[in-house]
Amino acid sequence: MQISTNIWQWIAVACIFGMWSLPLYKDNPFYRVCQNVFVGSCAGHAIGIAIGNIVHYGFQPAIYESQLHLIIPIALGILLYARFFQKIAWLSRWPVAFLVGVGVGQTIYSSLRSQILNQVIAAMTKFPGESIGATLNGLVSIVGLLAVLTYFLFTVPQTKFVTGFAQAGRWLMMVTFGVGFGNVVSGRLSVLLGELLKIFGDWLGMI
Repeated sequence: MQISTNIWQWIAVACIFGMWSLPLYKDNPFYRVCQNVFVGSCAGHAIGIAIGNIVHYGFQPAIYESQLHLIIPIALGILLYARFFQKIAWLSRWPVAFLVGVGVGQTIYSSLRSQILNQVIAAMTKFPGESIGATLNGLVSIVGLLAVLTYFLFTVPQTKFVTGFAQAGRWLMMVTFGVGFGNVVSGRLSVLLGELLKIFGDWLGMI
C-alpha cells in the first residue's frame, strides 16, 4: 500500500468523506464546508466557461475575423445588464424576450420530436422483419404499445377482452418502470464504485 502524496487527491477524498457524512451520520459543519466547496467550484467553472465562450466565439471572431453579425448577440447580452439602471431598465426586456422566444421554440421542437415523432417512428415496424427475431421483437413492441394505450382508454365499453388487454398493459408498464428504476440504481452504484476506486486506488494505492 502506497498512499498518494498528491495534495489534490487528499482534497478530493476529504470532500468525498464530507459528502458521505450526511447520510452516514447527520448534518455537520464538515458536510456544509464540502457542500459549499462543490457549489462554489461548479459556479466558478460555469462562469469561466461562459466567459471563455464569449471571448472565443464572440469578441475574437467579431474583431479578428470581421464576423460583424456577432455584434447583435453581444449587444443583446450587454442589454441584459440595463436592468440595473432605472432609466434604461426597459431595454433589458428585448434580450429577455429573445431568450424566452428561442427557448420556447427549441423546447416545443425538441418535445414534439422526442416525445411524439420519434415514438411514432419507433412504433412503425416492418412485418415480416429481416429475421424471425426481428419479427418477434416488432410484434411484441406493437402488442405492448396497444396494450398500454388500451389501459388509458376510457371511452369504450370495458368488455372482458378490453379489461384483460388493459391489465396486460399495466403489467408491461410496471416492468418498464422497474427496468428504469434498475438503470437508475445501477448508475448510482457505478458512481459509488468510481468513488471507492478513487479512495482505495488513487489515494491509498491498494488497487
